[in-house]
Amino acid sequence: MKFNIFGKKERVEMTKDEAKRKLSMLRFQKEIVSDALLRVYSMQDLDPDVKNKLIEKYKEELKSVNKEIYRISTLIEVMELQLLRDQLLNIINEKISEIDRRLNELKKEMEKNQVEIKESKEEEKNEEKDELDVLYEQVNSILEKLEKIDA
Repeated sequence: MKFNIFGKKERVEMTKDEAKRKLSMLRFQKEIVSDALLRVYSMQDLDPDVKNKLIEKYKEELKSVNKEIYRISTLIEVMELQLLRDQLLNIINEKISEIDRRLNELKKEMEKNQVEIKESKEEEKNEEKDELDVLYEQVNSILEKLEKIDA
C-alpha cells in the first residue's frame, strides 16, 4: 500500500517498508551529524568563527534531519493506524454479515412456523366444523325419529 507524503516542493508516494528504510537511514544520518557536531565542539585549536559557522551548520542540519524523522515517523504511524482501521472494519463487516445471515435464517424459520401454526389452526377449525356437522346430522336424525314417533 502506498501513501502520499506531501512536502513543500514535491509529492512522494511511499510504502510502509520504504518509509521504515528511510527512517532508519535518517536515524543513521542523525548519528553522523551529531557526532560531527560533538567533534566540532571538542576542537580546541579551531578558529572561533569557523567553529561557530560549523556548529550552526550542523545544528541546522540536525534540525532538518529531526523534522524529517518526525515526518516519516508520523507517516509510519498513520500507515499502521490505517491498516488497523481497515482490519477492524473487515472484522466488523464480516460479523455484521454473519448476523444478517443468521437473522434472515431466523426470519424464514419464524415465517415457516407462522404458516404451520395458521395451517394447524385451520385444520383444527375444519375438524371442529366436521365434528359439529356430525353432531348436527345426529341431532337432525334424532329429531326426525322423534317426529315419526309423534306422528
